[in-house]
Amino acid sequence: MKKVLALFLVLTCTLSLVACGKTTGSEEPVTDGAVSDMLEVGENVSGETEQTQQAIVESRNGTITRIDEEKIYDLTEEEVKIIADIIENGTWNTEGVAECANDCKLIIDERTYYYHSECGTFNDKMNNQNLSVTAKEKESINAILVRYIILGSE
Repeated sequence: MKKVLALFLVLTCTLSLVACGKTTGSEEPVTDGAVSDMLEVGENVSGETEQTQQAIVESRNGTITRIDEEKIYDLTEEEVKIIADIIENGTWNTEGVAECANDCKLIIDERTYYYHSECGTFNDKMNNQNLSVTAKEKESINAILVRYIILGSE
């Protein structure tokens, strides 16, 4: 029994020494053209470029709700862009909010705006300012909002 056990130990040690010394990869150096699997400059591990990541970060979001309702609707990215462009490019009156009967509440990129669809006025209560849009801009904004809510005072 002792001889079998000793033989088993010798065999186990021999196999472990041989297995540890074995190499599995080739010893050949990498040559030109063999790096096709490497990442391109500006590309991350998941394959997205820095520009793609930047576009994701810059994507806009927005919601709309009627003042007298609790239901919130998500606007599409294109709809948010249209409204945000009007808001960002408009000339804001910084002498306070307008005394309009706001019927909508828009949240665009975490900023809250109140909107009166009948006169086309945005109120920014946080910054105490208002923006009156042109007739064409009002028509464009209202065409978007009417897809989600009933416009006007009830």
